Formats: sequence, C-alpha cells, structure tokens
Amino acid sequence: MNRILFFISLFIASAFGQPKEQIEFQLNTISGVVLNSVDATPVIQLKVEVLSGNNLTKDSTLTDENGYFIMENVGYVWKPKIRFSIKNYQTKTLNLKPDDLDTLNNMVIGQIVTPVPDEQMIPELSQSTAKTRAKIFFIKGNVFYNLKNSSNAERVIIQSSDAIESRPGFIIMNINGKMYDPTRCYVPQEGRYENLSYILRSLLREPIFEHSGHPKYLPEKLLEPSVIYGTVINIKTGESVMGAELILSEPFKRRISDEHGRYAFQVDQPGTYQIRVEPPLGYRDSNFGTAQILVKYGRGGWFRSNQYVEP
Repeated sequence: MNRILFFISLFIASAFGQPKEQIEFQLNTISGVVLNSVDATPVIQLKVEVLSGNNLTKDSTLTDENGYFIMENVGYVWKPKIRFSIKNYQTKTLNLKPDDLDTLNNMVIGQIVTPVPDEQMIPELSQSTAKTRAKIFFIKGNVFYNLKNSSNAERVIIQSSDAIESRPGFIIMNINGKMYDPTRCYVPQEGRYENLSYILRSLLREPIFEHSGHPKYLPEKLLEPSVIYGTVINIKTGESVMGAELILSEPFKRRISDEHGRYAFQVDQPGTYQIRVEPPLGYRDSNFGTAQILVKYGRGGWFRSNQYVEP
C-alpha cells in the first residue's frame, strides 16, 4: 500500500511540477506589414486571418496600400495561428506564441510572402476589355509619361485613375481628374516606357496607334532620372513617421521624412542602392524588409521602398 501511495505521489509531483505549454492566451492587438519576397514591395489587399487551433477564424482583415494590417481586441485564442493569403501568392500559416506578446498583450509581425511561379498563376476567367486592360497600368503611386510633343514628355504621378469608353471601341484615361489620350500615354513595360494604344491595339476597334504617328517606345532622352521613394511607417500602428533621417550612400544623399512620412531620392545610374534610416526621438529601427534597392535603369524608373520603425 505504501508503495502504491509512493508512486501516486511521484506521478502527481511530476505532472504538476513540469511547466505546461500555454495553449490559450489573450491577444489584444496584432499588427504588422506584409512584403513581396522578390522586391520587398508592399502586398496590397492580402487577407490576414487569426485562426484558433481548430482552424476557425477568430478575426480577419486586409492589408492596405502600404502592406499594413491591424486587428484590435482579438480576445482569448486557443492554439492561435495567423494565415496570409492572396491570389497568385503562396499561402503562409504561422503559429502565434505568447513569448511574442508585449506587456499590453499586443503583437507585431513582419512577414514576407512569395509569388507563385508564372506557369502556376491562376488566369483571369473574365474576358479582357480595353478598359480593364488599361487600368492595370495605372496603379496609385506609380508613374506614366504623357507625350506632349516630339521633344517633351511629362512625368505624372498617379493618385487616381479610371478608363472611360468615350465611344464603342475607344477609351480615354482619366488620371488625377484630368483626361489623357491613350496614344500619348507611355507606361512602364520591362524597363522601357511603351505606348498604351500600341499595347491595347488588339482590343480597340480602330488602329489609333498607327494613325497617331507616335513611337512605340518613349525615347530615353525624354525620361527623367529614376526615383527611389517611399514612406517611413510605424510598424505597430501603420501611421507615417515624420522627422526620420534617410541616408543614401554612393552617392551620398540625405533626406528627412515629411509630415506624411514620405521621402524621395533621384538617381541617374543603374545599380544597387542602400538606404540607412536614423529614426526620430522615441523610435528605433525595426530591421524589417530590405534597405537595398536594385535600380535596373538610370532614367524613367520608379522604385518604392518603405522603411519601418518601432516605438
């Protein structure tokens, strides 16, 4: 009998004396940034989900134009996971650990997702039209060139865009509230700026590119120097950060992020450039993403590289 009691007491001591894995904990706010693994650009409209241990969705959201996401007041979660998914990217699921919580039960995650190979991409099922095809070239924050004459072209930063079918089989572009003739629009294509009406020629009723007499590609002499630009972002809140110092080496250039956290450098030579961030008072470098930017061509390029800091 004494022997049996001894083994029972030994079992109890062993069972309760060992640390237990914490499988449920409180998660107040979870936030972070998702970047493309190829070029460290933000992945927009990516679905982020917090899942319980039985794969039920506890909370979900979408990334914004900076690849930022936030979910607040998530609550208690059992064996939680986070899942990142979007069409034509590999889905990624990670376990969430209580060790990653701060003192207020908040968690910050920086994640990189990988595009699927071209041959595995899911094709669009809807039939393409000139309008839908044209819209993909006018992404907010990117640029295009408007050819004014044979010796002058205007670089336009896109803030808003729409394609309008002014008559059957013909479109006109509404960019930033201003109308542009597609025969004068040049959009980036594999390192060069190609005429939009030439790209859309099979979708238009009339051969407007041939009638225009404009070149297929915009001459390099009309392009402005390439631009490396971005925003300094608080990785915990997604808010822009003013007053950060950004230093471009070789050639040495220095900028201070403005009231919207924005910065920009002009470069006129191809190569790999590195940006160093000196955060303002009250912040530190988050060491997330890449500070190296590959500039493939010295003129006409538009390279986005957001920088992230933590309070």
